[in-house]
Amino acid sequence: MRDPIRHVKALAFAVAVFLITSFALTQANPNVFPFMPYIWPYVTGGSLSYTGTELESAPAPAFTLQDQRGAAVSLADHQGKVVLLTFLDPLCTDNCLILAQHIAAAYGDLGVDAKDLVVLAININPAEQTPAAMQTFLQRQGLDENPAWHFLSGEWEVVTEVVAAYYVSAGEPKPSKPGEVLHQDVVFLIDRSGELRILITYPTPVGAALEGIIVERVRQLL
Repeated sequence: MRDPIRHVKALAFAVAVFLITSFALTQANPNVFPFMPYIWPYVTGGSLSYTGTELESAPAPAFTLQDQRGAAVSLADHQGKVVLLTFLDPLCTDNCLILAQHIAAAYGDLGVDAKDLVVLAININPAEQTPAAMQTFLQRQGLDENPAWHFLSGEWEVVTEVVAAYYVSAGEPKPSKPGEVLHQDVVFLIDRSGELRILITYPTPVGAALEGIIVERVRQLL
């Protein structure tokens, strides 16, 4: 028998992801969702300040994928640490590069606290699901030697199930950039017990500094 409360929570989570990412896109291009500035105050409780969105605590959807080193990585492997989960295209030439650098900067800014953070990035390009493609991306970003970074791929059917479980839109080709795919630029923070706690979007609304938001929110969960 289906649990109606669970389905209501899932719907609320999906709506939250849509509204928050829509507003972020509006900051970058006001013509995308021109109605968002009018409803955003209701989403944030009347404030346009933005330091990430606290989600109703619930177990983060589980997954097991392969990282850039060829090792199997499960979300459950990292209970006891804070997990930063994001979605990247290894062929991306714009937002993914910037997002990865913001995350890297936040990791550095955490100092000794970084030992309790793991970064999991899921590869959302169906044509580039190889460890070599992900290793190349990380090398270009100067992140390939950081043991806390795991760029994850797998059978595309499995990857799409994970992406859908987090209500992230991904997989459509970019019209002007052959080989690259469109996707929502989001960061989820999962606490030490495996609960999904924080959603952060990029570009951040009202020009907030992404790395500062990540540092603040990660320390909140430590």
